[in-house]
Amino acid sequence: MSFLLQVARWFSDPAHWRGYDGIPQRLGEHVVMSGAATATAIALALPVGLVLGHYGRGGALAINVSNVGRAVPSFAILVLALEAFGIGAKPAYLALVALAVPPILTNTYAGMRDVDPALREAARGLGMRELQATLRIELPLALPVIMAGIR
Repeated sequence: MSFLLQVARWFSDPAHWRGYDGIPQRLGEHVVMSGAATATAIALALPVGLVLGHYGRGGALAINVSNVGRAVPSFAILVLALEAFGIGAKPAYLALVALAVPPILTNTYAGMRDVDPALREAARGLGMRELQATLRIELPLALPVIMAGIR
């Protein structure tokens, strides 16, 4: 019997679609865990990337540290979290957050640094305060790059 036929039979078995261990329940758990981990990574990495990208100081260090996180295999992160917290949702959640932070931080920093300095100067010339210029000029221009990191 071929592997694909076995997979099709498993999915077509009604017992796998009901109850606590059913596919819909597990799919919902997966979506909630992924969403929570992504939201946590955004809450951690976005402010750091915005501040570092706006001021342009310390960014190289933060980017290099976050890129180390990209180099560590996800399985290694999961094993370390399992050792610390045991089997359950916590290790998977921590591994997902650890894997989501580097691209968000890197892209937020890069997006903020890529904003044209002339536009920053024009915002100041119009009388905008630093926070206003960041929120009204820099952030909207950097948003496509930031969203690529979140994606």
